Amino acid sequence: MPNVAHLRPARAARSEPLFLFDARRPQTVADAGMIAKVITHADLCTRMAGGRMKLRLSPDMVETLIAQGRLSPGDHRLSDLTVVWDEGQGEVVSVRDDARVRDAAARWAEWDNLWDAESYAVEDEPRSVAA
Repeated sequence: MPNVAHLRPARAARSEPLFLFDARRPQTVADAGMIAKVITHADLCTRMAGGRMKLRLSPDMVETLIAQGRLSPGDHRLSDLTVVWDEGQGEVVSVRDDARVRDAAARWAEWDNLWDAESYAVEDEPRSVAA
């Protein structure tokens, strides 16, 4: 016999809540082909400890490769991926997808422009109210 007077049923599973401005909308998942393209065409490389490299494609490089015909017109999403490559093992350690961060930054850019530096500039000449 349990030592509780009443057992509550388990909670029903809920879906993930949508945050303000739909910041958590589903993105297409990075597949092996996209990762291979980032490794092949990466123009931004940062050396890390342990013989690892952080590989990225800049948006300008994506545009250039599309113009050359080496990437398809839908490959703009490759600039959102960061691949950590281990040279010693010859394998992908991790893949980070920044599409949500980029989309959220684009959504907030217009809001941030409301508080630009020019709106806080001090006027040189004082104006007379009674004239």
